Amino acid sequence: MLNGEPENSENETREPLTYGSYLRVPELLSLQTPLGEPPVHDEMLFIIIQQAQELWFKQMLYELHSIVQLLQERNIPEALRLITRVNRIIRAVASEVDILALMPPREFHRFRRVLTPSSGFESHQFRELEFASGLGDPTFVRLMDKYIGLADLQERWPMSLRDAAYALLQDVAEDPTDAWTLIYNDTTRYPEMFALAEALSEYEIYFGEWRFHHIKLVERTIGDHVPGTAGSSGAGYLGRTLQYRFFPELWEARNRVTQMN
Repeated sequence: MLNGEPENSENETREPLTYGSYLRVPELLSLQTPLGEPPVHDEMLFIIIQQAQELWFKQMLYELHSIVQLLQERNIPEALRLITRVNRIIRAVASEVDILALMPPREFHRFRRVLTPSSGFESHQFRELEFASGLGDPTFVRLMDKYIGLADLQERWPMSLRDAAYALLQDVAEDPTDAWTLIYNDTTRYPEMFALAEALSEYEIYFGEWRFHHIKLVERTIGDHVPGTAGSSGAGYLGRTLQYRFFPELWEARNRVTQMN
């Protein structure tokens, strides 16, 4: 209080919160800046889809941090709830790729030159998602060290989703494949672990679906033998990623269950 007059509090001077200010809509809508000259109609669609995917990747990484912690705490039910959420996000992301597939190849080539120095491989968030999920393919790890820095990834993810889930298997069997096989053969004894196995299987499947949709988008847009932007191998490299597995032991366990029956 100054000279007997009450000071305005921060709440009194701040403008009322609105839908737009809370979500920062004006700033968000200012981030789409097509560069094609002359202007290309579908460049706006390309930018919005890619930006939306990056936002979803951010949310998935946010959820994975919580899922890993919950699994470390052995709170499997809550971890399952969030894995289910992430699985739905992955499916939504894959469906967004289908929207971009409606862009005719000629439209993309009208602004492709402005993308030449860059590549989708530079989506650090997507590569971090692969690392955080537990992808250990040697080629992938070398690429991550080159483009992002393995030390930084390891600092952010001292334990991956795979690490956290597989740590729980020690109560079942020492070997992960043996453990998953036992869980699948006796679901009533291990109901929570069976539910986790199914959720992780869906995660793997939906991730693979996203990869497939992306590959077909690339093939549909630039062909299946043309190099991608920034000198990448385009669909060639992407096709090889379909063989990536976060949880290969889960699939080998299914092989064993089939052979036993």
